[in-house]
Amino acid sequence: MATRIEPYWLEEKDWLVFVAFLPEDDPDERARGAEAIGYYWGYAQLTNTRMLALVGDPECHAYELLFSFASADGKQAFLKLLRSNAVTNYDDGVGPGVPTFEEIRDAQPLGIVLPEDVFKDATIFAATIISGAEEDESVN
Repeated sequence: MATRIEPYWLEEKDWLVFVAFLPEDDPDERARGAEAIGYYWGYAQLTNTRMLALVGDPECHAYELLFSFASADGKQAFLKLLRSNAVTNYDDGVGPGVPTFEEIRDAQPLGIVLPEDVFKDATIFAATIISGAEEDESVN
């Protein structure tokens, strides 16, 4: 019998969770969801934020996106980036939640959890955001 190794991120203390819907029967909505995940992922990379995912509700095609912050400044920068973008801006009443210990324990890297088509599209968006930020820094 194999011994279960607990994820090393269980000790991290500051987490938020957002929900993304990726319906299989609505290509436009699925594309918008992939775009939003790409922005989340790019912003996470820019602010030294860990991003994980898990299936929230398979019947609704809902995915939970979990974020762990290395610092309070990184968290504020991440949230500021989200609020500055029409794709990722959220209402205060439906903003991020705090994941449970079980959600944190069960979360995995995006490539393991997300559907392949969404993962590929999100990767392109994230890479574009990161490369655009690097270009902006090189100009200054």
